[in-house]
Amino acid sequence: CINDCFYEMSYGIDADGFGTGNGKNATATGVGSILQRAGVYIHLEQITPWLPTFSFGMDAEGAISSYRQGSSSTGSQMEYDLLSRNNGFNTGRSGQGMNVNWNDRSLNAIGIPGRIREFQMVMGTIGEGDDGLSSNKDSGGNFSFHLEVEPFSQVKSKWIQGIGFEVGGWFCRSERFSTTDNGCTRLRLQDNGDGARQTLWDSGDVLGPGWSHFFMPGFQWEIGPYRLRAVGGFQRYDGGGRKQDSLVGKTVGQNFLIGHDLYLWSPKGWLTGSATAPGSVLFGTHFERNDVDCNAGGGRDFGGSGCTGAGFNRNTVLVREWDLWYFIANRMSIGVNVLWYDAKNLPVAARQNLGIGSKTSSSTKGGDWVDMNLNWRYVF
Repeated sequence: CINDCFYEMSYGIDADGFGTGNGKNATATGVGSILQRAGVYIHLEQITPWLPTFSFGMDAEGAISSYRQGSSSTGSQMEYDLLSRNNGFNTGRSGQGMNVNWNDRSLNAIGIPGRIREFQMVMGTIGEGDDGLSSNKDSGGNFSFHLEVEPFSQVKSKWIQGIGFEVGGWFCRSERFSTTDNGCTRLRLQDNGDGARQTLWDSGDVLGPGWSHFFMPGFQWEIGPYRLRAVGGFQRYDGGGRKQDSLVGKTVGQNFLIGHDLYLWSPKGWLTGSATAPGSVLFGTHFERNDVDCNAGGGRDFGGSGCTGAGFNRNTVLVREWDLWYFIANRMSIGVNVLWYDAKNLPVAARQNLGIGSKTSSSTKGGDWVDMNLNWRYVF
């Protein structure tokens, strides 16, 4: 920090390429920067609350929704919803970019007894390039925004104080059908977890050229130890969909998610607790439905090669999740996550790996399976 943190700089080391040499990725197939994040922050809000924090640098931080997961460190849900995690946006990281951010600003000045929790606008290579790298774009851009408002946070009534609304958007442009350094030329669904993820549906890296749009509105209600979350996601590729002549429709995706978090117990008693209170027990569950189609308007499910040769163009994937966490220290917890997946259609490779239905044909189109995860997390 410089000048009482009016200027601030932060950086992070990327350890993915351990043992492969500085700047290489985990498989030593690409060379980027050993830095994962290097950002400069100028806190203009110290001049007046009406001004934002301005930042620029490597891996600029972008947001699309606070309610889609709740919190990776204090909520119960293990991962983001399948659509926003796999449509290219994911965490909102960018190779390089800049943003303006208004955080925790009171709305009393305009007569609203609440606050803007976050208003952010980003311009950068979201979902593109490697750390610190740009993408080969002829024109256009890549932009995102996120607005989260808690309009009653300063009201003393516990019944409405925890109500929040949000909306996020991502606008990404592709100049050509296939480009490996562009975040919006592909839409796919994969199951969660960082090991051996199954591809459940894949458009292939062939979408464009033109704009893609992703919007995610959300609602949250928090009262005492309980929190309700609800979000929807709407993905559209407006540039002509897939380039294959046999697939004339546009590629689309949409989903909704409803989640619940409840602190069951802490040393203070039943239905108490928080992420900062060691001994707290957090229970959570969520349901989500994800619908994708690489030939919207074409009216065809099975037939032809489908998306990337899978034999089908559309898919519906349901996820039901149950979570139980125990906080062993301030913001440190261990937990068990159980995820029950149900897919209308599955590629042959996924059926072979999961042991579901026919291993060689589409006679048995889909199926369901259960994943269990043991997790440890700590934010300090």
